[in-house]
Amino acid sequence: MRFTTSWDDGYQLDLDVASMLEKYGLTGTFYVCPKKQHGQTMLTEKQIGELSTRHEIGAHTMIHPHLTNVSLEQARSEIAGSKAWIEGITNKPCIMFCYPYGDYDAEVMKLVEEAGFVGARTVEGWRCGVRHSCRPAGGNVPDPFSPFALPTSLHVFPFPFRPVANRRFISPLTRSWKGLNQWKIPLHNRTSWLSIAKSYFRSAYASNQPWFHLWGHSEELERYGMWGDLEEFLEFVAEHEIKPVTNSNLL
Repeated sequence: MRFTTSWDDGYQLDLDVASMLEKYGLTGTFYVCPKKQHGQTMLTEKQIGELSTRHEIGAHTMIHPHLTNVSLEQARSEIAGSKAWIEGITNKPCIMFCYPYGDYDAEVMKLVEEAGFVGARTVEGWRCGVRHSCRPAGGNVPDPFSPFALPTSLHVFPFPFRPVANRRFISPLTRSWKGLNQWKIPLHNRTSWLSIAKSYFRSAYASNQPWFHLWGHSEELERYGMWGDLEEFLEFVAEHEIKPVTNSNLL
């Protein structure tokens, strides 16, 4: 099984994620954006360049917009501009893109391809192989097997409930119920993110799935105190016969 991770936005805390991955012989793709978010310190260009010598760097636009809510010209500028920005820092091709907020449609996918990327990551979860369904925004539905709709397996996020009082948000448990059932996660393992992650990985590994894709935000790891959970899961994964790869290697 190939094992990859991806980390969004480009927080300076990503350096701690990178060190943790390296501790267990793992790797992944860091999708960086220069816009300051959530009051966090972002990676400097020097840090992005250094990180690119150890992990894959992907583009994530310049100002992190909902790409289906802006004009096609602005979306094109955001997509192509972020590619040029990263390549200017790393002096190497930037071939992977990640849609901010997982927001995309067929037109946005076309712009990503036209910009010269070879693939793009979504936020669709509970997938461990190439046969996945595409759920873009809008009614313009793209090819469900496109490399520009790369899904994920699991988001590093608190379970079973979102730790906020705002009821507008569906709880992680409710949102993930179908995936939990699909992978036959026992009810007694649905009480925490770590128990779900281990059970899900065991199921995928035992059924010879081609890959497992973990993703998240270092800012959320910090906000929700999930560093310990992440490290325990990575240590658990590293005990199996896996091949650590970047996101582009899945394509």
